[in-house]
Amino acid sequence: MGVAGCLGGGGEQETETTTTAEETDDDHDEERPEGVSAEEFEHGPVPEAYRTALSQANEQRDPENLFTKEAVKFQEADDAVEAGLTEAGRDCGNCAEYIPDKNGDGFGACAKVEGYVDPADWCSLWESIEEAEGETGGDETASVA
Repeated sequence: MGVAGCLGGGGEQETETTTTAEETDDDHDEERPEGVSAEEFEHGPVPEAYRTALSQANEQRDPENLFTKEAVKFQEADDAVEAGLTEAGRDCGNCAEYIPDKNGDGFGACAKVEGYVDPADWCSLWESIEEAEGETGGDETASVA
């Protein structure tokens, strides 16, 4: 009977290992806001305050016309720099498309990409706020900054 107890403990350990492996598959798993599933975090929907909100460059988010995170190489900014995809200092927090945190959970959204967005993330759509304001005729604002 002692052997059966040892085998039972091994089974529990394997289950814990599987759970840990699943958690590491989702880089943001430990960072998700409370009550938000991995699916919702990655693909939305985002909270109501973000669904049609304006980005930092005043572009309105259209929840029916968003890119998937995979399509835009969405990842942590540090990883994107390390991979040679962008320069240091470019992240969602200073992107024209970013919609800053509105509910205190530390995450925002994007006018172009689905799901929750950490300001320390990055994607291939990154655009400086100054560039975006210049494109929309906000030259006066861009020159003041």
